Amino acid sequence: MQITAAGDRALLVTLSGASSARLRAASVALRSVTGVVTAIVGHESLYVIGSTDRAAVTRAIDDAENTPMSEGTHHRIEVSFADEHALDLREFLAAAHLSREEFLRRLADVRLSVRYLGFRAGFAYLDGWPQEWRMPRRPTSRNLVPGGSFGIAGAMAGFYPVDSPGGWNILGRTDAPLWDPSREPPNLLAPGDEIEITPGTWSGRFQQAGGLKPAASLGAETADVIAPGQLTTIVGVRDWSRVQYGLTPGGPFDDEIAAAANNAVGNRDDVPLLECVLVGPRLRFRRDARVAWCDRELREWSASAGEEIEIGRIRGMRGYLAIAGGIDEMRGRYAEEPTVLKKGDALWSAGNPAGVPRRRDRLRPTESRLTLHTMRGPHNSPPLPEEWEVTPHLNRVGIRLRPLQAVDAKPPADLPSCGMQFGTLQWHPDGSVLAMGPDHPVTGGYLQPATLLSTELWKLAQLQPGDRVRIVHTFG
Repeated sequence: MQITAAGDRALLVTLSGASSARLRAASVALRSVTGVVTAIVGHESLYVIGSTDRAAVTRAIDDAENTPMSEGTHHRIEVSFADEHALDLREFLAAAHLSREEFLRRLADVRLSVRYLGFRAGFAYLDGWPQEWRMPRRPTSRNLVPGGSFGIAGAMAGFYPVDSPGGWNILGRTDAPLWDPSREPPNLLAPGDEIEITPGTWSGRFQQAGGLKPAASLGAETADVIAPGQLTTIVGVRDWSRVQYGLTPGGPFDDEIAAAANNAVGNRDDVPLLECVLVGPRLRFRRDARVAWCDRELREWSASAGEEIEIGRIRGMRGYLAIAGGIDEMRGRYAEEPTVLKKGDALWSAGNPAGVPRRRDRLRPTESRLTLHTMRGPHNSPPLPEEWEVTPHLNRVGIRLRPLQAVDAKPPADLPSCGMQFGTLQWHPDGSVLAMGPDHPVTGGYLQPATLLSTELWKLAQLQPGDRVRIVHTFG
């Protein structure tokens, strides 16, 4: 067992050669450790968030070593290997020196098992792919892999539950309901399950997860969206229970100013509110409401029915608009992404009780936002360059930085996947760094040389393309 720090709020526990059952048992046991909010299962690791108590983590893992785990479900999944669905099958057959008929005949004896969930919602990493059939990841990822696709990469196999980018070799496609956010639980495949693949036909019944309509709100209609702004989303509390399904916990990009806006109207810190990028929305209120806006300054209104409020250009990259009682997120618990406002949308009250407004007299200074303080690790790595530039590739998933000086070291292209968190710095083979945002993938297979301190996360929310930043290793 090897334990390394992953920032100031997490640990990476590497258990080389551990079975899937042992990792699952340890993950369950770790959730009972004081402070732990989740324990993400990786290929041969556990990423423990919320506690840095190495002794308590070690005891929980040791105590779970002989814990019996219930057997998983057996699934018989039909896969179409027709040319239009098997994008890389010809290349695979040539590399494995197989005819299509021989491959399908031998595939009947293969049994795959779910090792862990990660990457995207419900994406199951499968053990048991024959060694002689292995292929490396594709050198360049596809921008779109259709949901239901069956792929292989190295020793692992897996089904893409939803449309997404991907770099695995695609051998076929299923229309099995792999992911349904309206279902409990939403994932068809769970760790410990066994999968038998049989050739089948494509019926076209595959349901993309994003096609569901939001459930009707139980609260009152509060406001209409006259103009949504550049990119305005409804964000709420971080829900760590989502991680076990391969979903990010979500939450605001900038916790402090989101809480300041909420407190100003009497809400708790984590009540759902609007997160706005560069340009805020224009709203027409249907009923009287207390409203607060916070970017670099805090503003408050008592909006009357029929009144319009327009935020306009934001001071900074992101700001937050709160309404007393909160805003209904208008999505199910298992939605992959926050709701994005559109013109003509209605905002509904979440019905949370609002207390006495509390105004914060001082907001933090923003002059230091271009210096990012980190701890080294969890992976051993050559030191990162200090000077970086923010690229236009930035969103709630992550912010890509390019180095401003020559980089001698070349990080590895593929590591065993392990957990990640908001603030993980992932160093890619092209030399860029991806700083993970609140909607980051749960697991990843690139080098993690450093992690932002928890006090620094707000800086990521306020970075803009062209900003020049310094990465400073404060600890570790």
